[in-house]
Amino acid sequence: MRKIIIFDVDRTLVDSLGPETESMSEAVKAVTGKELTKEELNRFMSSTTEKFLKSFNYDKEVIDKICHEWGKAYVNYKAMCFPGMKEVIKWLDSNGYTVGIITSRTLDEFHELDEELRDIAYTFKAIVTCDLIEKPKPDRSSIDYLCKLLNCSCDDVIYVGDSKIDMEFANNSGVAFIPACFENQELSNEENACFDTKELISIIKKLE
Repeated sequence: MRKIIIFDVDRTLVDSLGPETESMSEAVKAVTGKELTKEELNRFMSSTTEKFLKSFNYDKEVIDKICHEWGKAYVNYKAMCFPGMKEVIKWLDSNGYTVGIITSRTLDEFHELDEELRDIAYTFKAIVTCDLIEKPKPDRSSIDYLCKLLNCSCDDVIYVGDSKIDMEFANNSGVAFIPACFENQELSNEENACFDTKELISIIKKLE
């Protein structure tokens, strides 16, 4: 039975599109003067911060400055869990499921959500951030790392994510996948697409 439920973070666990993109836009403009396009911001949300900024051929000094400005700008915004998500995660934890995280955020970026996630932090039995592994999603390195932490098989895992990269990651990793379409509609036509957090439990039970 698939009893290990692993969540992506941005646009899956938390409604972060506005806070993340607006603060990154401010940071890039402050350091380089560049106005990020909508297409570039969509790419930012499905990539690691380092990979995204390197795609513009910025050197390390510029990237460090952007990240510093991003941190300053981000405190003016607040990313919050989607309505009902905390209740779903608490239900999973209290009903014999193992809950974890695989994210393209670094550990420091994940800790930016500490205040919002404080009351469900105890449920996360494994947290895999992009700086813990060699290759980020869609490479399967993250799931291999997680399975070692939890001493489990890929066959035990369901991954919940919002993007095509998340779906590709699940396919590469041999795990079941639930497309989270709470904000991002990129996977709205895929099998088991979930449009409301209240639907998650029934879809998870179906995939077990």
